[in-house]
Amino acid sequence: MPFGYTFLSTVGSVCSSGCTNTVPVRVLGIETSGDPLSVALVADGQLQGLFLLGEPHVHDRMAAELIRRLLEDCGLELAQLDAVAISAGPGSFTGLRIGASLAKGLCLDAPPALVAVPTLEALAAQAVPLAALLGLRRILACVPSHVTPTAHGAEGWLFIQHFSATGIPESDIERRAIGDIPPDPNTLLCGPGALWVEGVRAPFLDRLSAEWIARAGLERYRRGIVTTAEEFVPLYGMEFQPRPR
Repeated sequence: MPFGYTFLSTVGSVCSSGCTNTVPVRVLGIETSGDPLSVALVADGQLQGLFLLGEPHVHDRMAAELIRRLLEDCGLELAQLDAVAISAGPGSFTGLRIGASLAKGLCLDAPPALVAVPTLEALAAQAVPLAALLGLRRILACVPSHVTPTAHGAEGWLFIQHFSATGIPESDIERRAIGDIPPDPNTLLCGPGALWVEGVRAPFLDRLSAEWIARAGLERYRRGIVTTAEEFVPLYGMEFQPRPR
C-alpha cells in the first residue's frame, strides 16, 4: 500500500491592490527516475498532497493509479492543473521512459503544461536546507549509471553534477567512475549514488521525493520554461545497455 497524505486547504495569493486570488497555480510532480515511486501536488508552493510507494519496480503498474488517487483526494480534475512536472533524468532508463510516457499522455491536450525538471537539480534543491544548516559550501548530486555492488563497496559509474550551497549548477553533468570522485569535507552528497561516494551525506537525501520535482516545476513554469508532449525526451545520459542476468 502507498504511504500518502493530503492537505485539503485553499491556497490563495494577494495582489498589490489587496484583492485575493483564490485560484492557485497547481503543479503535479511525478518522480520515476528511481525508487521509490512518488507523486505530489503543490499549489502556490505549498504541498497539498504526496503519495510514495516504497515497493520497487512498480512504476508501470502504479504510477497512473497514484496520480488518480492524489487528484481524487484533493478534489481536482486533470484540467484544473496548470502544469505536470516530471523528473527528466538522468536516472533509471526504464523509470524515465515510464514517467515520460505518462507525463506526455497527461499533457497531450494542454493544459496542463509539461515541465521537465533535471533530476540532479531537484536532488540538489532537496539538499539545500541541510547544506545551509551544516555551513557547507557545495552540493554534489549523484545518481547511478551502471553500478555493481562488491564485497568492499561498489564499482561502476555515476552521473554527477556540482552545485553551490544554494542549489545553483556549477558544472555540467558528468559520467564519472566511482573511484575517481575524491572526498571533499565542504561538500554535501545527495542522491542514490551518494551511498558509494566518501564524504558528508544524510540518508534521507539519498532518495528524491516528487515534492521537490513539483516545487522545481512550479518555479520553471512561472519562468516560462515549459516543453510539449511531442518535444520532450528524457535525459538518459547514455544509450540503454541491458544488464546480464
